[in-house]
Amino acid sequence: MYISEFYIEGLWGSKALKWKNIRQDLNILVGINGAGKTTLLDAIYNYYCTKAKPKLYTKASGNEIDIPVIQVSSFDVPADAKKKNNSPLLNRLLSVVLQNLDQMSFFNYRMIPINYPSETKRINARIEMFFKLVNSFFGETKKSIDIDKTKNTIIFVTKNGETLQLSDLSAGEKQLLYLLLTVFLMDEKPSILLLDEPELSLHITWQEKLLDALRKLNPACQIIMTTHSPSIFVNGWRDHLVFVDNLIK
Repeated sequence: MYISEFYIEGLWGSKALKWKNIRQDLNILVGINGAGKTTLLDAIYNYYCTKAKPKLYTKASGNEIDIPVIQVSSFDVPADAKKKNNSPLLNRLLSVVLQNLDQMSFFNYRMIPINYPSETKRINARIEMFFKLVNSFFGETKKSIDIDKTKNTIIFVTKNGETLQLSDLSAGEKQLLYLLLTVFLMDEKPSILLLDEPELSLHITWQEKLLDALRKLNPACQIIMTTHSPSIFVNGWRDHLVFVDNLIK
């Protein structure tokens, strides 16, 4: 079951937040700075995943769910974190690309047919679909995604045939690839994705295509996201805007 209702008591001391009839597909939280968008997103993740003691409110509650919740925090990357090697951004991307014993990664996903040969056709078809979708973004910068079969990792190739490692990508490119991979690796299974301002550092044309791409990668994923730029996402998604001010009393 997806998240259908969520409540916060004692918000900033005396406020209460009541959110009912949460959509199963996409919810776009909008409001001015300090309206409580990120606080709500963090409260949802804390309630269902970490169970940490809240600081900005006294209590949170919501309906029971039985599917995984994944949070992708703000994509606003500090300048000193944009260095090519050993940056938090690159490490986050590599965690969903290279072999990973703690979570699903692209490497692990490609290995599924070894133990489950009947899955070969489906896995290959999804990877082909994913590559086409990634290229629809990166084609604007004359790059195409590929696999380094010797290292079993993702690389990019320029129109001149130059090979680019993941560390060679810009911050915006790393962020986009990380987000697309995160949703792709859900394998079209019911999931919940919490996104905090995914448009930050992404090119305007990428912002406009982002939601359609995420929905294509996993139509069964419930997305709850915040944004400072609701105008970017209103094309086809106007009915999905949720004004946080209207939830707080």
